[in-house]
Amino acid sequence: MASSNDFQINSNNVNTKKWRVFLFPFFARGHLIPMTDFANLLSTSHPDIEPTMVVTPGNTKFITSSLGKSNSSTQQPVQIITYPFPSIGLKPDVETIGIGKSAESSAIDGAFHMARPGQEEVIQHYKPDAVIADMKFPWIAAIAAELRIPCLFFTCPKIRIPVLELPPFVLAEEDNCAQYVECMMKTLADVFGVVVNTFRGLELKFCEELEKTLARRAYFVGPVSVSCAMDEHSVLDRGGEGATDCLRWLDNKEERSVVLVSFGSQSYFRSMQLHELAMGLEESGQNFLWVVRGVDQSEEWMPEGWEERIGNRGLVVKGWAPQVAILAHAAIGAFVTHCGWNSILEGTAAGLPMLTWPLAHDQFINEKLLVDVVGCAARLWEGGKRSTTDMKSELVPRTVIAQAVSQFMEPKGEYSSVHCKARELGAVARSAMAKGGSSASDLSRLISDLINAMQSKTCQ
Repeated sequence: MASSNDFQINSNNVNTKKWRVFLFPFFARGHLIPMTDFANLLSTSHPDIEPTMVVTPGNTKFITSSLGKSNSSTQQPVQIITYPFPSIGLKPDVETIGIGKSAESSAIDGAFHMARPGQEEVIQHYKPDAVIADMKFPWIAAIAAELRIPCLFFTCPKIRIPVLELPPFVLAEEDNCAQYVECMMKTLADVFGVVVNTFRGLELKFCEELEKTLARRAYFVGPVSVSCAMDEHSVLDRGGEGATDCLRWLDNKEERSVVLVSFGSQSYFRSMQLHELAMGLEESGQNFLWVVRGVDQSEEWMPEGWEERIGNRGLVVKGWAPQVAILAHAAIGAFVTHCGWNSILEGTAAGLPMLTWPLAHDQFINEKLLVDVVGCAARLWEGGKRSTTDMKSELVPRTVIAQAVSQFMEPKGEYSSVHCKARELGAVARSAMAKGGSSASDLSRLISDLINAMQSKTCQ
């Protein structure tokens, strides 16, 4: 654990109280990155707020590249404090879901509750003025309540869903997980408030429902990735070192002529499905940039002679890619996505129409929002059996992929209304984060409410 000397207190005005706010993200890039963006927002939005990211040592590398680069020289940079990762028999630095092998990710996901002692020690030792925790850590609310400090959760709110597309935690056979989710939701009503990475223009009715029924206070402050996109270095390094050569490849493509294909850092495909996807992209005739997970996937999926036939029409990026920077590039015209919440917000902020291919977790529910409610996306495949469990899903054939991608990339074709809605929603997303926008206003309200609570030393 870091020592108290790691805190850099601004001494320019010793009479001004500096409020230490500790942020506890979950062990996955999809949680670490947006909370890092939010910490930067807090730091740049109020000179008296001192955000500190509290993570395990192996997760610092995914946030250090993004921390503090958006701050001016007069503002307090975001700090980092570490606590030990639970001892579960993994190799050193294997502490992040979706980075190592699938078995390692499962082990981390199954043991995250063991992080409580380390987190509690940090809070008891440093006694911050407030804590903001990932909803995966509901026990932090109780720790904060004992010290009478405000606690907020950082999350995203969530339309008829087929049983196979439901997340496992809501099914009867996952009793332990269901009980855990029930605990999270109960705690949500007890804490000071909830900070949500979304914006009212995307899901106004759901935001209003959250405010009325589930939380004492709700602050909708997203898309937080927009703040990162304003800084050239942060947008390239966000989440760790990624392959930036792809941006130079995009520089040589015509405007809106490339489809980005990316399924996040935690999703796994069978080799057969990767093979069909490769053939489908080839047969679509479209330019494409395909981000492929480097872990657990050999080259067996790649069709013989495929790279030679594709030539310069396609580019495969293995591992981590600077997705926000890619989506913002003028050459990108559409986004094939797994509907992870971060990808949804990043695609929305870029004003891009999305082809949806959900794979797990809440992604099928997110797809319903995009396609059936908002209208900024279309399903890549309407037929066949889909499931949150890969082995229960039907193989999506190359012919379906080729036709969907080809038709979707026609701006004046049958999906023209989807393209138009996506552009409109992108403008709304960016306006929400601008001065006077709904998310900027909610952030100001959050800081004001939090400072008032810290001054009165109450967690209510």
